[in-house]
Amino acid sequence: YEIDAPFVLLLDNFDSHVSEAGQNIVAEETSAIECPVPSNSTSVSQPLDVGVMGPLKKKLSAEWLRDKVSTARTAKEKRIAVVIRTIRAWEYISTECVIKSFEKAIPKKPVVMV
Repeated sequence: YEIDAPFVLLLDNFDSHVSEAGQNIVAEETSAIECPVPSNSTSVSQPLDVGVMGPLKKKLSAEWLRDKVSTARTAKEKRIAVVIRTIRAWEYISTECVIKSFEKAIPKKPVVMV
C-alpha cells in the first residue's frame, strides 16, 4: 500500500516503539506521527488485540497439538513447521473477524436521544 498523506501510527509502549531512535525512524521512513497508547490499554484499543489474537492463539495451539508428533528435527525444520502452523491458523481467521475487531476497538460517539 502507498500512503500519500500524513497519518498517525498508534503504538503500544514497548521500549523500541516509543524510543527517540524508533520515532525518528518512523518519521523518516513513513512521515507518520507516532502516538503511543496509554500503558496497559492495547487489549481494549488495538483491533488485533481486541478480537483476532485470542482466536489466532487458540487455533495455533490446536495446530501445535495436532502436529505434536512432528518429524522436524533441526532448528530450520522446526522454524518451517512453526511458520506452516501459523499460516494454517491464520487461514482460520475470517475477514469478518478482523472487521468486527476494528468495529469493536474504534470508539464511537455516544448517541443522545432527545
